[in-house]
Amino acid sequence: MSPNDQSAPEVEVIPAETDAAGAAEGEAGADGAAAEETAAEEAAAQTPPHRPPPDPRELRIRFLEAQLAEKDQKLIEYIRAHKKAEQEFEAIRGRLQRDQDREILSAKGKVVEKMLDVDENLERTIEATSRGGSVESLLEGLRLVHRMFVERLTELGLERVDPIGQPFDPSTMQALGVVPVRDPAQADHVVMTMRAGFRLGDHEIRPALVQVGKIM
Repeated sequence: MSPNDQSAPEVEVIPAETDAAGAAEGEAGADGAAAEETAAEEAAAQTPPHRPPPDPRELRIRFLEAQLAEKDQKLIEYIRAHKKAEQEFEAIRGRLQRDQDREILSAKGKVVEKMLDVDENLERTIEATSRGGSVESLLEGLRLVHRMFVERLTELGLERVDPIGQPFDPSTMQALGVVPVRDPAQADHVVMTMRAGFRLGDHEIRPALVQVGKIM
């Protein structure tokens, strides 16, 4: 074989498409690795760091503080409710007091109204006497005034009490002394009324002053 017949060494020719594919695969691998590394870093960042277990004493303190705060709040609510109830009670008491005052004033007005006629008649009697009226006319006028006065008191519910002959009752009578008696039926009974008593309904206005019989 002559030197001219020797061929040059064969050089493998790689198509351009193959070179591009290889380069793309290399870049894709690099990108995937980078993505995995980034994901791992993000996962590590999101994972909370390891902490030691909490101290039981600290948990106990927090629990007690929460309970104390709750009790403080309840105490504040109780105080507010108490103040509100106290204000409502004071308002009710004030209203009742005003109503009672009006009732008392109305009752006094009725008494005064009943007594006005008595006062006017008494004034007329005095005026007539001052003009030279007789003693008899004066007495008649006074009797009229007295009778009217008793009528007005009766209309108001006042009752005159003369307990003569009744058993002595210390709750409604006041004994001024004892009187010797022979009749057993008069023993511990009222034998003399020194001053009549008065009562209004079940209420004793004034006790009767009496003498009580006693067998000697």
